[in-house]
Formats: sequence, structure tokens, C-alpha cells
Amino acid sequence: MFDIIVIGGANIDIKARAGGKFIAGTSNPGSVSFTPGGVARNIAHNLGSLGVNVALISAIGNDAADEIAIAATKAAGVDLSLCLRDDAATGSYVAVLDEKGELVSAVNDMRILESLKPESVKHHRAALEAAKLIVVDCNVRPDLLDYLALNFSEKLVVEPVSVSKSQKLLALLDKHEVFLATPNRDQLKALTGTDDMGQACQYLHERGLRNLVVHLGSEGAVVSSGKSIKRIHSANHAQVRDVTGAGDAAVAGLAYGLLKGYDISKAAQFGQAAASLVLNSTASTAVGLTEAALQNSVNE
Repeated sequence: MFDIIVIGGANIDIKARAGGKFIAGTSNPGSVSFTPGGVARNIAHNLGSLGVNVALISAIGNDAADEIAIAATKAAGVDLSLCLRDDAATGSYVAVLDEKGELVSAVNDMRILESLKPESVKHHRAALEAAKLIVVDCNVRPDLLDYLALNFSEKLVVEPVSVSKSQKLLALLDKHEVFLATPNRDQLKALTGTDDMGQACQYLHERGLRNLVVHLGSEGAVVSSGKSIKRIHSANHAQVRDVTGAGDAAVAGLAYGLLKGYDISKAAQFGQAAASLVLNSTASTAVGLTEAALQNSVNE
């Protein structure tokens, strides 16, 4: 059995970075890279690198892209035996980055995840019941989110993914309580309609979300339990090379901290430390991420 099960997208990231100042509406000279990606896959990959006994549940195609994703994920120590194989194209994420590595725009094609239904996951109920944490991204179908919240709400961590897909979390809270969600600032505003952090968090707590970790990029994170709000500072890191996957690493570090028995505030510090390692890498996961490196970063 597994300590953490991560459910959601596994795909290829195609990242185009401008070589000079980005100019909208025209072609920009730069570089293009292909790396394994997907929110859930990235989270699971980072957890595997940290030595966590982790499994991924995703839908993966039978094409050249899936071989790249599978090889990298297995190499990180992630169990893929619960994944669904499908004849559709493996998911893809195409990102345009400016000369500083900041995201300009992106498009993702996650249609393959429509084949990942509650029936697909029910076969693994024993593993889900045994897991200490279940992390799911909002790339998955609403009915799958509903199944997970209905049966495992007390250990369910929901990653909203994007502004548009975050609305699945709001619909989920109409029916169920959820242990924890990890939106960023833009997603939080989309969920609540307000820029006021305190009001936004309180609104979601009243809807049935027990805990919040709001990722704020270079400003760190905010942890809210409904009783108190605490700011978590970002970890010191070198110059940003690529923001892709930093949020996923923050979720992985958070899940690692929770698994080790830390409270949510301390666990969020591990998330910030993991994110800092991704920011200095052109990969979508943290190169050089180990349990020792993460512990050292938090204790500095």
C-alpha cells in the first residue's frame, strides 16, 4: 500500500521561452523544450524524489509522449500500477515564458482524463483507504472529485490547477467538506470574488473547506484554518529560470510535511522550500530534490 496517492494529470510540457524581451502578437526568437509534466504527475514525481511511498492514478496514452512521462516518473520512484492506459493522446501543456521565465500564457489539452471515471478508481478502494493522504488536481472529472470527497474528505487535498478549473472545487463544496485546498491568489479570487485574503478564506471555510494554503509566488504562502491566518515566507532561492511546476512542488512539499506529522503551517514551509528548487530549474520538477536537501532548506 501507499502513504500518498496522487490523482490527476500526467502529460508532456512543451515550454517556449523568449530569448529576449517578449513582444506580444509576433514571433519571438527563443528556445523550446519538452519535459514530463502534468500537475498530479509533477507532485507525485517530487514526492518520489523525497523518498515517499507514492502512487499516481492518471490516464496515460499509448504514444511517444507517454513513454517520456512514464520513464521519468518511474525513475523518481513513483508507482504507476494504478494508472489507466488509454488509446487517446497523452495530455499536453504548452507554455510561453518571457525572458525572465515568467508565464505569459499557456494552453493544456487534458481530454484523455475524461476516461478516468469513478469506476476506474473504485477498483483501487483498498489502496485509497490505506493511504494517509490523497492529493487530487482539478484536471479530473467533477464526478471523480465527488467520489473522492464523499469517501475520503478527511484526508483529501485539492489542487485547483487554474482559474477556470478551480470552479470544480466550488461545486464540490456545495456537497462535501474537504480537508485542504491549495489555490494561488488568482484562483482564490475566482473562487470567492474578493481580493481580501481574510474574507476570501472565511468564505471558503463557511462553504466547508477546513484548511487553506494559498500560494503567493515570491511572497510565500498564507495558511488559514478558519480560526487563524498565518503568513509563510518564501524560501531563499537563486534567480528564477522557469516558474513551471513551482506550485506543484509547493503542494508536494506540503504533503511531505503533513505525512511527517507536522502541522499545516510547518508543512507549508516545506512546500516553499521545494518550490524554490524548481524555480532554479528548467524542468517541471525539482532537480536535486532530496529529503536531506529539503530538510536543510527549511532548517536554514
